[in-house]
Amino acid sequence: MLERTDLPADVKALLFELADITVTVGGKILAIGRKLLDFALSLLRAFPGIALGIIVAYVLAGVIDAIPLLGKLLRRIMGPLLLAMGIAMGALKDFTADDFRARVDGFIDAFRALTEA
Repeated sequence: MLERTDLPADVKALLFELADITVTVGGKILAIGRKLLDFALSLLRAFPGIALGIIVAYVLAGVIDAIPLLGKLLRRIMGPLLLAMGIAMGALKDFTADDFRARVDGFIDAFRALTEA
């Protein structure tokens, strides 16, 4: 799935390294990195509005940070506010979508196998 994305090669390489992280517990090898990456991508698919709100907030915070002299101070003040506003606006967009219930059910079903052991 990572190969089909339009991400830069450096980012893909870092994500592949994350996916290769494993831990041995009780003689069994657990692919922790792959599970974390799968969880993050599942969140992006289930809640695209929130993900976009977070991305826009961080981009705007970076632009504010680039302002000479006052940028660092303004970012400390405006960064958390922009993040909260981005999450709220994205959540509102996601929650008012017609297929929201189906997306949440699909997200929960993906992790139901982990709880039924």
